[in-house]
Amino acid sequence: MSNKLRSIAIEGVDYKYTLLMRVEGQTCVHELKIFLKESKINPLHIRIRTWDDPIAGCPLNSGFILANSRNNMPDEVYNLNHPRRVREWILYGLSRGWWDGSKTVVIEDGLAAMQEMGYEIERVQSSA
Repeated sequence: MSNKLRSIAIEGVDYKYTLLMRVEGQTCVHELKIFLKESKINPLHIRIRTWDDPIAGCPLNSGFILANSRNNMPDEVYNLNHPRRVREWILYGLSRGWWDGSKTVVIEDGLAAMQEMGYEIERVQSSA
């Protein structure tokens, strides 16, 4: 699997990011690392743990319907591979002090952060 950095621009600022996924037992671990384009140090680093299913796979890797209390639509497909989700994480990181890339910000509990963003996470929480 390639570890190529992808590009995204938000409000005139260019970012690079990588999304990795691994399975640990019956738990899926997603790791999203976002960098300012000019610097590959001090990333915004998000870890999200969900359940894994041998047939369906990791729910946030291919898209899973989640309700969000902060928008007008009751359910939406949440797929971490979609640039819209990366944009949400960048905006969340900026609100948490990761604004100039001078320090690393690690979000260990990505599901709790998603809950802060208004998502109902109960259906994707890992029991492990």
